[in-house]
This record gives sequence, C-alpha cells and structure tokens, in this order.
Amino acid sequence: MKYYNNIVDFTKLEMLRPTLGKIVATSGGFDPIHPGHISCFIESKKFGDTLVVIVNGDNFLVNKKGKPFMDLQTRCQVVASIRPVDFVIPFEIENDATVVEALEWLRPHVFTKGGDRTDHTNIPEWDMCEKAGIELVAGIGCEKKWSSSNYLRAWGEFWNKERHG
Repeated sequence: MKYYNNIVDFTKLEMLRPTLGKIVATSGGFDPIHPGHISCFIESKKFGDTLVVIVNGDNFLVNKKGKPFMDLQTRCQVVASIRPVDFVIPFEIENDATVVEALEWLRPHVFTKGGDRTDHTNIPEWDMCEKAGIELVAGIGCEKKWSSSNYLRAWGEFWNKERHG
C-alpha cells in the first residue's frame, strides 16, 4: 500500500537504523484511537528523532475486550497517518500481551507509555527495559480522560437501545 509505506517490519527498520537517530517507541491497541493516544504520540516524539509505534495485534484485544473493534491492519493504517508517527510495526505473539520481544528486536533508546501506565505494576515491559538500558518514560500525554473501552460500551448501549427500544 503506497499510502502507508511507514508500516514496516523489524527487518526494514533495521536497514534504516543508521538514519533514524534517537529512536523512541510506544505501544498499544489503539482500538479505537482517541485524543489521549494522539497526545501520547506528540509527547513521545519529543524524546527523540524517530517515533516507532508498536500496534498490538488482534489477540491482545480479544484478551482485553473480547473482540477488536478494528482489525490490526486498519488500526495500523490509522496510526500510520498521524503526523508525529514515523513508523508503525504491527506486532503479535500468541499468548503474550506484552511487547517485550518487540522491544528486544527494536532496541529503542526510549520506550514511553501513556497516561494510565505509571510504573512496574502496570507496565509489563518495565524489567526488560531496565535490563536492556532502555529509558522508560511513563505517564506520557494527557491525563486519562478517554477510554476506548468506554467509547465502545456507550456506543453498544446506544445501538442496542435504538434497535431494540
């Protein structure tokens, strides 16, 4: 897809590494994306030269919500079109809700997590970042005002009410 040529795999990114400068990575499901996610991207970009967003796969969302709202490819396309995002990596390992392996492959200088992710108790990649010397910056972006799950729940309630009275 020529419009989304910044959706890449680790091999492509590794080839580009010498030109990327200081790499910042962040991750999430982004399903659906909301202003909190965007603020995380904007703030994350300030920590380096290249922002790589790791988009968690559909199984991550099945485990978290029961079903993805948008499939992985669609979420990657949406994230790839956001200005501060330089590269998107679709990522999924069956039965692993973390992006530890993605960070091991990518080896960013900085890993950021958004608003409600604050410390080792709710960032499963914390220990790996410490061991690998990856600077971890938590609580990036706006404080938690939005929730993809809440948006979907409210829409579902509205839809059911409209259709079934």
